[in-house]
Amino acid sequence: MKEWFNSLAEREQRLMTIMFSVVMIAIVYFMLIKPLQERVAKAEQGVSRNQQLLTWVEKNAAKIVQLRAQGGVSASASGSIEQRINSSARRFNITINRLQPQNNKMQVMIDKAPFNNILQWVQSLQFKQGLTIEIADVRADNQTGFVKTRLVVSQ
Repeated sequence: MKEWFNSLAEREQRLMTIMFSVVMIAIVYFMLIKPLQERVAKAEQGVSRNQQLLTWVEKNAAKIVQLRAQGGVSASASGSIEQRINSSARRFNITINRLQPQNNKMQVMIDKAPFNNILQWVQSLQFKQGLTIEIADVRADNQTGFVKTRLVVSQ
């Protein structure tokens, strides 16, 4: 290879050196720098989404406090725990994906519902239906303003 390079004219040697340098720079750029830039951009987008979600949750946290501060238990709460959960969910346009009995409790799974509807529904379950929320697992959905929810409810 060295013999071949030395056999080239001086001008061709310079061109080959420049071309080799350009190819090496391109390889470094496309194999190292560009993928790193793409990962940084994705990470920044993730941070931005998480900041938006945090802002949204902080803004709506006040609603939780407000709902907790409202009203007492309704004396008209009647029916089985399952009936009360289903009827109140319908009133708040919440689709229950799974309702599973556990001893004297009921596990409620909701795949996707507006966060505000969930807050109002939970408040209704506690203060109007006389039910107790033992466990509440609320996770953000991919769509802004919507959540996945798992509740364990008891009488």
